[in-house]
Amino acid sequence: MKYFITEAERKELHSTCLFEVQKGTYHDRYWCEDSICLHADIFDELKLFELFHTALPHFDYYGRTEVHPENWEVLLLLSHNYGDEKEAAILELESWVENCFKVENAFTICGI
Repeated sequence: MKYFITEAERKELHSTCLFEVQKGTYHDRYWCEDSICLHADIFDELKLFELFHTALPHFDYYGRTEVHPENWEVLLLLSHNYGDEKEAAILELESWVENCFKVENAFTICGI
């Protein structure tokens, strides 16, 4: 993947300056094995805050944000309007999200 990394890859970095995307609602712990992560530098370089805040008005850069299927659809739809790396990053997340929604009714973005 170009933008997101697995939890195993995050461990190798020895870094916590990443957004963690967890399946389901927050699990009372961070860095779950089936999570994927996006480095805060990439998030900031791509200027994803505007997209996330528009699609998810409750988005919390430093806290936890639950994303339900209807929220995901808005995020995905709005990303198409940009047609640049913002869209590419969201599309990279799409397969993981689809698999998540097969078993969960939400995923949680854990801020930095």
